[in-house]
Amino acid sequence: MTKGIIDEMHTLYCKHAREMGFSVRKGTSKFSRDETPIMLGKLFLCACAGIRVSTKENCSKQKRNVALTRTNCKAMMRIKRNNDGVYEVVKHIEKHNHLLTRIEWSHLHRSERSITDEKAKAIEEMLSSGLRATKSFRYMAYNVGGEENVGHTLKDHMNFVNKLKMNNIEGGDVVRVIDMIQEQDEEEDGFFFKVKMDDDGRLSNLFWRDSMMREDYEIYGDVMVFDTTYRTNRYNLICAPFVGVNNYWKNTMFGCAFISDEKT
Repeated sequence: MTKGIIDEMHTLYCKHAREMGFSVRKGTSKFSRDETPIMLGKLFLCACAGIRVSTKENCSKQKRNVALTRTNCKAMMRIKRNNDGVYEVVKHIEKHNHLLTRIEWSHLHRSERSITDEKAKAIEEMLSSGLRATKSFRYMAYNVGGEENVGHTLKDHMNFVNKLKMNNIEGGDVVRVIDMIQEQDEEEDGFFFKVKMDDDGRLSNLFWRDSMMREDYEIYGDVMVFDTTYRTNRYNLICAPFVGVNNYWKNTMFGCAFISDEKT
């Protein structure tokens, strides 16, 4: 019951944020110390609240130029459970210290993007019928009158489809791949591979390189490109080759990996 009320108040604040032009982030929660803890308070923040602090000091590597997303904005809504057991808004700061988003771009805010159970079922049915992820997203966008009305972005859609395909990887395929790699490892001294499983024991990442790839890397490895733009058709795994250029100005591969997502 409590969770439902908190979710309703979060939805209400997100609607307010959409109209105003900012994204919402969930803050701290306060619970009672009873045997069965009860939520006493909840904080909802502007997504620009706080300051992002780098964890790496004195780093000699050049940092990427990334957008500033934290401006120490004080806009927030705090709710609290009163003595009658009713949740009420006890503090609401409306003023922001950053530019707000135009209403036509509000659908891109993280707090506005979600894949509901109903949409998840529809995506899964389209996937099982053979419709590719991009086409299924465009189909959903067409039915609701535009991408801004879908409720999630194409990237969210692709990530969800990727997880669905990872869940459906057939055990026989994994066994065959690992068997082939292990056979190569036994036959070739310089062969190296590494396999990573997820929490449910399914294959999530695979990397390998042979002795020739290592030799090429030692000679031509001054410049290397790590490309994650290729995906396999069946399981939507990302094919990530490590590629360089040899003395004939031809591409040479230093290693290859299959990864479940780009955050790996």
